[in-house]
Amino acid sequence: MLGKLLDGRYRIVRVLSAGGFGETYIAEDTRRVGNPMCVVKRLKPASNDSNYLETARRLFYSEAETLEKLGDHNQIPRSLAYFEEDEEFYLVQDFIDGLPLSAELQTNQRWTESQVIEFLKDVLSILEFVHSYGVIHRDIKPDNLIRRHRDGKLVLIDFGAVKQVQTQLATSQTQMPPTVAIGTPGYMPAEQAQGRPRPNSDIYALGIIGIQALTGLYPTQLQVDPNTEEIVWKHQAQVSERLTEVLSRMVCYDCRKDRYQSATEVLQVLQYLANPFPPTQPVVSYEYQSKRETNRPNYTPAPPRNLSQRRLTSTPQIQVSSERLQQVAKIGLIPFIVLPIVFLLWGLFVR
Repeated sequence: MLGKLLDGRYRIVRVLSAGGFGETYIAEDTRRVGNPMCVVKRLKPASNDSNYLETARRLFYSEAETLEKLGDHNQIPRSLAYFEEDEEFYLVQDFIDGLPLSAELQTNQRWTESQVIEFLKDVLSILEFVHSYGVIHRDIKPDNLIRRHRDGKLVLIDFGAVKQVQTQLATSQTQMPPTVAIGTPGYMPAEQAQGRPRPNSDIYALGIIGIQALTGLYPTQLQVDPNTEEIVWKHQAQVSERLTEVLSRMVCYDCRKDRYQSATEVLQVLQYLANPFPPTQPVVSYEYQSKRETNRPNYTPAPPRNLSQRRLTSTPQIQVSSERLQQVAKIGLIPFIVLPIVFLLWGLFVR
């Protein structure tokens, strides 16, 4: 396959991974400026039977169309193309330049609680979007979370469309319930290992990564209670009781009752942990602000409306007092003017 030109434009550069479900390659897009790299996933049907190929074609295009919609999210690789060539199916996606989260999760190195909360919120927002399309990732693990170099954001890769098509093909041939498990041991819950994944199977895997970050231990190093099948990890980390409860519920064995049912549900709890007293409580915020600004807990400033009324009612009183003073002053000057005139006239009359 190396050096082969697919669809007249994608030249295979190297093999990224290979397995029973198909192969993944790094290729160059020769029709774009600079020949940027891209990821090419290959699905080779196990049979050349016409009915089998038709089923494979239908399933492949259905999965590819769904991935194209998911690519609208900024933290999911964009789907560039999907096509059939020589009775084989190919899916082309953006290449994400970055390092896997596994490079940040070193053994015996523990993350802080705030780091874990921010990490969980970031990935849960992606899962919330993915699950809204009825898609289950099935393989949430550190190697499938890439820290993108250009902006530092985590990108969720490898949705396993090829694996899912192969699984559905096997199921359609045998007419039996799906029993092929897609996932990675340690991050895969019991129901997924039995071939019955649910949306909260992804939540389980994410919770395991959170515990791994807090304890510095790989999932295979964590103990499991033989009676309850629950993971025993609390004594391995220094973490608040509230976050302990969240993570423990994310990885509960019972996927139907005890485990969180949706990414939205977990996000709401984590938002409360990060901000238990949101600024939507005016009474609390007003009292706190008043105490902080005045340092007088019992001080309540008078409303401006009353102050204005006081100024308006006091102004007429000052004006009335001035008029009275003027009247008094005028009355006091009359004797000094009238008396000299009277004495002058009286003197003339007497003469």
